[in-house]
Parts: sequence; C-alpha cells; structure tokens
Amino acid sequence: MNLRLEDVERLHLGLLALAVGLAALTGGWLSPWSVLLGGGVMAVNFWLMRQLFTRLVAGGAQRRGWVVIALAVAKFALFLGLLGLLFWRVPLDAISFAVGATQLLIACVVEALRHQPALS
Repeated sequence: MNLRLEDVERLHLGLLALAVGLAALTGGWLSPWSVLLGGGVMAVNFWLMRQLFTRLVAGGAQRRGWVVIALAVAKFALFLGLLGLLFWRVPLDAISFAVGATQLLIACVVEALRHQPALS
C-alpha cells in the first residue's frame, strides 16, 4: 500500500480539530486560537510543498518555471514573513502554537507507520 499525502492532510485536520477542542477544554492552559493558527500554518505549508513538488516532478504542461518559483516564494514568505509578523503583532501563546504545529508531524508519523510493509 502506498502512502498518500491526502491521507496525511486528512489525519492532520482531524488531529488539529481534536487538539483545538482539547485546548478549549483546558480552561486557559492552552489557547485554542494559537493551537488552530499553528496547525493552520503547517497545513498551508504542507499543501504548498506538495504543490511545489508535484510541479517539479511533473512533465509537460504542468512544469512551468514561474509557477514553481511563485510557490517557492509563497512558501518562504509564509514562514519568514507571516510567522514573524504574527508573533510580533498578534498575542499568540507560543506553547499552544507549537502544539498545533506538531499535529502535522504526528499525522506524518502515524500514516508512515500505518503504511509500513509487514515484516515476514
């Protein structure tokens, strides 16, 4: 069975929803807004990386240099510009943001383990 990136994205969104719900129930220990924003930034970054990789390995009509460059610039702008601006201007809880951001890593590991070939 092959690992599909759409499965990782779907699991990530489910884990993120669960983390935001649990953050709302903590009574102020974690900020649901910051958890959601951390997971959202990672989701957008993952989607941009997938689009970038798809266009890099695709042949023919999909492989346009300006599209790849625009996606790469958008990806770097997301992390360098947006994250810097967010932490500078918006009152974010860094721990909650990190909890949201790690949901993508958890989703990647879970999906990789689910699709691991059986040892015989």
